[in-house]
Amino acid sequence: MNPERLRIEWLSAGEGVRFAEVMNEFGNKVKKLGPLGKGEGIDKNELKSKLEEVTKLVPYIKLVKREKLATRLDNIEEYNELFTSDEIDSLFREVISYYIDPDKCQACMTCSKRCPVEAIIGGKNQIHVIDQEKCIKCGTCFEVCPPRFGSVKKISGEPVPPPIPEEKRTIVRKSKEE
Repeated sequence: MNPERLRIEWLSAGEGVRFAEVMNEFGNKVKKLGPLGKGEGIDKNELKSKLEEVTKLVPYIKLVKREKLATRLDNIEEYNELFTSDEIDSLFREVISYYIDPDKCQACMTCSKRCPVEAIIGGKNQIHVIDQEKCIKCGTCFEVCPPRFGSVKKISGEPVPPPIPEEKRTIVRKSKEE
């Protein structure tokens, strides 16, 4: 996206006139750039896909940068230096994903019960799988997976392996085999 489409301005609630000036100036700039996507040479479907991907990352960014986002700033210089463009680029480039190793999962249900967005598929005696579309990358599954299993893996900078087929997710316990 064209960086000129984003503007962060530090204004007080008592600066109504200044707010109006900033909004008018920025609105005129955006009008000159044209419709979102068109000015960047991106077709409508590609733009929609990219925006959906970024939108899914909002909860992740809030978690990863929660301390920095909660920082109280005293002046405009601190505000302008809060996030560098390199930091933002690396944040999007190095997104963390979580994956449940089917060879280690014991279907204990711990991760599934604790997932805040119900992104973990599986039940008793079924190897769990993380639905990457629902996952908000909070790391709860990674934190609660019992250390003796260690089945949840943290992945950064590489694609998540595909989930195992549903028909191969059933765990047969040794005591039931005999």
